[in-house]
Amino acid sequence: MNAFICSSNEDIRKRLLTILSDNKIDSRIFTSADELVEILPVSPIVNLIYHLGSNSCSESKLTIIQKQFKEKLNTLVLDNSPSPDQGVRLLNMNVRGYANSWIEANKLITALSVIEQGEIWAGAIIIKYLLQKSSEQKIINSTETSILNKLSEREQEIAKHIYAGKKNRDIAEELYISERTVKAHLTTIYKKLNIRNRLELSLILAEKHN
Repeated sequence: MNAFICSSNEDIRKRLLTILSDNKIDSRIFTSADELVEILPVSPIVNLIYHLGSNSCSESKLTIIQKQFKEKLNTLVLDNSPSPDQGVRLLNMNVRGYANSWIEANKLITALSVIEQGEIWAGAIIIKYLLQKSSEQKIINSTETSILNKLSEREQEIAKHIYAGKKNRDIAEELYISERTVKAHLTTIYKKLNIRNRLELSLILAEKHN
């Protein structure tokens, strides 16, 4: 795993660099979005930790970066004062994750692992917000028939594990299948339910249980 760190805050940069180094994750530091843009055209696919702060690492600059390089980036945005509105806005920009700037070290590593798999990482406040607004915004079109009836027995098992917050590796071990098989089942589940990721799957199941 590798990661780019983009932050104008020296304390944040040092902390993130230490966490990544302790977990043997190769990283590269950028103090501004402008520096980052110079290297992205020749960069392979990378995990990007983008700390929203001064004008040098602003949301407006991130918007441009996401539009130009979304195929190359698995972006985790950190903010000193995260808010639901901002989180949803960023997720709609194809940002993969959103968290507090001082996220715990173990959660940061988990978040990077999740977004590297193309999944979504969002804090409880964002998920709660989406649940509250899901009917109003029509995020999920629920039906009277149980949503799980569209899935095979194995797919239902995997969906329930996702709802429980388990990672692909844990699901594979528990069901005695490969991680690749879990990913294949998830792809089928997303297609059957017309959704994009495990966050939307969790929202569907949360609505079913409410």
